[in-house]
Amino acid sequence: MKLQGEVERVEIDGERRMSLARYGDTDAPRVLLFDPGSFGIYADGHHIALDLARRGWYCILTTRAGMYGSDPLPEGQPPLPSFHVQDMERVLDRLEVSRKVVLAGHSMAGVRVHLAGCMIPDRLAGLALLDAVCPSLMRGLRWAGWIAWARGIGQAGAKVAGTALGDFVETLHPNILELEGPPRADKLASINSEQHLRTAAEEVAVTEKKALDDTIEPALHLPSFFATATPVSQGTTALLQEYTEAGTWARRIHFAKEGHMSMLTPPCAAQIADGIEDVWMHAEAKLPAAIAV
Repeated sequence: MKLQGEVERVEIDGERRMSLARYGDTDAPRVLLFDPGSFGIYADGHHIALDLARRGWYCILTTRAGMYGSDPLPEGQPPLPSFHVQDMERVLDRLEVSRKVVLAGHSMAGVRVHLAGCMIPDRLAGLALLDAVCPSLMRGLRWAGWIAWARGIGQAGAKVAGTALGDFVETLHPNILELEGPPRADKLASINSEQHLRTAAEEVAVTEKKALDDTIEPALHLPSFFATATPVSQGTTALLQEYTEAGTWARRIHFAKEGHMSMLTPPCAAQIADGIEDVWMHAEAKLPAAIAV
């Protein structure tokens, strides 16, 4: 069955539902799983998924628990990176994806992508980190300052969401990613959703605690592609050296003239798709038989 990116609400844990969109042929051998950044939803990966679907990929774009379109987190469950990694595995099980996938993540998703590489390595063929934070920089005053800024944005936005001011901000929002139709409508609605913004603020808060209390190690054993554009991905050069020392394939492309969100639009999306295909090519020879779910 070929899919064109229609949004679905899929039960993944009892009756809890996650919003996701699937592109391409469900039987395609090459699979991408996409995790958006702090304030993102499935629509952030729309252009990349379209490009890969045309190349014969099956792409699954998710919106995390608690964010716009998905059900809230279970009662008492903080939005820890480890919980969201468990949700990634639940999605793959629910959709009966038994073959390995390339896991891509944008921005703060770098935390979860590397953690997934350590928690569920048998499900992953490789990683694609899109202007993503690096584990080595998730400490110190500079990191804490960035977290404080992100929390402030989320908390301030939540206070005006659904008000006349929120509606006005929505009309000015620059990060619409050159979207059309339902993905554009969902993206704009997400930035005027109190639940979405409050959850985003809480996510970065618990990620700060996780980062400062427990070291998150880079997944150096998996072939990886890095697309960088802004200081958010600062530390990638040093991380690439760690990959070299570990003897693991890694590639980087830098979009010097793009922003943190504009790098997800055409034609950058096509170059990112090239990098994701490179990850698959370097992982394919080492892939074992399909794992049971």
